[in-house]
Amino acid sequence: MASVILITGASSGIGRALAERLHAKGDIVIGVSRSRPEDVDFAYMTADVMKPEQVTRLIQDISNQYDHIDALVNCAGVGTGGALEEVPETDFDWVMDVNVTGAVRMIRACLPMLKKTRGKIINVGSVAGEITIPYQISYSMSKSALHRLSEGLRLELKPFGVDVTTVLPGDTKTGFTVNRKVINREDSPYHKAVERSIAKMAKDEQKGVSPDKVARVIERLLNKRRMPRQRIVGWDYQLLVGLSRWLPGRITEAIVRKLYG
Repeated sequence: MASVILITGASSGIGRALAERLHAKGDIVIGVSRSRPEDVDFAYMTADVMKPEQVTRLIQDISNQYDHIDALVNCAGVGTGGALEEVPETDFDWVMDVNVTGAVRMIRACLPMLKKTRGKIINVGSVAGEITIPYQISYSMSKSALHRLSEGLRLELKPFGVDVTTVLPGDTKTGFTVNRKVINREDSPYHKAVERSIAKMAKDEQKGVSPDKVARVIERLLNKRRMPRQRIVGWDYQLLVGLSRWLPGRITEAIVRKLYG
């Protein structure tokens, strides 16, 4: 029987690639974002995860039409670039609200249905949530919080048969690069450092893996009876994160400073 899978951030990037992959194999996919793309073949509903009333309406509509869901995949995400001192509080709040609170809203709203199906929750985090990137601190903070959210939910929801994991992509070639909001005044003492760091990030992302590679990893996790605590995409990033956990902190800092400082 086809699974019913709800995917946020399905208008582009990893969410879109995953939705198309699952739809092609016969799953019932419900894509979600603030606006509906023109060229989607799978079911689509609009909602802003920053607005509780829209999330409530969304889940009510899904409950009425589909009766249940088997999995929630939180792909929606945004980011800022710039020195934390200079990032406006509204922009900081925006990143945390979409990446963390938005995911929490979706999870809380979907849990009654997921408990009935003993379903799955997959949160798309980032290697940047394990290795903090300077001039992208709010993004790293939000993804780290998402990782901790998944770890806690694995314990809380185990008695109900709901399985939870986090997928950690590294550099991925998506529209996230051009959509990142960069705060970098020319008269700022951080200006040159931010400029170099953001340019390095953008170059790495555009040379990164395709969204479909990440989507394939998520698809395999959805097919598992029991998912791992987290899954890092790519052996190179698995090695990088592993080394960051074992190397002395000063060495990890020196490497990150060399790359992005």
